[in-house]
Amino acid sequence: MTINDERLQAGNGSKADRVYAPDILPRLQSLLAILADLDVAHGSNLLVIESRPMAEARKEQLIANLWQSHCRLRAPYLREIEALRARMEAAFH
Repeated sequence: MTINDERLQAGNGSKADRVYAPDILPRLQSLLAILADLDVAHGSNLLVIESRPMAEARKEQLIANLWQSHCRLRAPYLREIEALRARMEAAFH
């Protein structure tokens, strides 16, 4: 993240106070890519279930199970993103 020099001069802190740790951006990008992959796989699985001929009750159950699994798989990555957000916020206070 590059901060414009004019903004630094206008602020109260030094440049070091306004830049977050260098490991945050690559990890955030990695986490977002993982979430995108999970979402694409979920969407694909959902399409397969929806396109198959079967009883509606069975289809609804499979979709509910798929959503549960999807949420469970995403949860640790979302927690890590929240932790990174907190670190970034702390760097600017």
